[in-house]
Amino acid sequence: MFGTGISAILAIILFVGAMTISCDAKSNMEITKTPKEILSLSGLSMQDISSFEFELSHKNVSGTQIGDLVFSKAEGLISSDNAMLVEGKFLFGNLTLSGKLITIDDEIFFLNPLTQKWERTEGTVTVLSFFKPEEGIKKILDSVTSPSIESSGKTYWNIRGSMPASALSNIIGETTENEVEISIWIDKTTNYLTRAIIYGKLNEYDRSEPDNTIQRIITISKINEALFIEHPLK
Repeated sequence: MFGTGISAILAIILFVGAMTISCDAKSNMEITKTPKEILSLSGLSMQDISSFEFELSHKNVSGTQIGDLVFSKAEGLISSDNAMLVEGKFLFGNLTLSGKLITIDDEIFFLNPLTQKWERTEGTVTVLSFFKPEEGIKKILDSVTSPSIESSGKTYWNIRGSMPASALSNIIGETTENEVEISIWIDKTTNYLTRAIIYGKLNEYDRSEPDNTIQRIITISKINEALFIEHPLK
């Protein structure tokens, strides 16, 4: 009976030891995963999403020019059905406005803050560039050079690197030829991109600033959640 008890204890010790080795192996696999591999996995995950919510803000620059519009601070919904809803502050010509913008397919609608009526407007906002593998988020992540892990928490990786400003041209339009720095947060469970800060000049609209003082801060949430963007004139 005593021998049986020892055998049981040994079995438990061996089992716990095996579990520890297994956990250590998984931990080592995570540690040895390179920043480039993490970015690649995230790009593959992001090209398969169907929708998300975003927030965009700026530091040390008035906004980001997209077509005829300049977004200074915005939040909105983007769907792979080629629809987008944006609410926030933006520049339209010489006017600084708070309002809403909806794009559905090739149509762009602007909520006039004076009349509170929706109006069609001209311009170019390429929603599907966020989703197309050859143009969208995957291409942006694949363009990051010299990536390094800034920090690694329980739930995320924070990776920093450089990229050409032109990597964003399919989303924001014409860009400058310089390099910009980018800091990226990636969820460890889903590999989704959840936050990014882009440092530096992206287009001729930006002022030339030293030490990457221009910052664009983007957060992404509610990935793949059901959303509906209603046509404003129907």
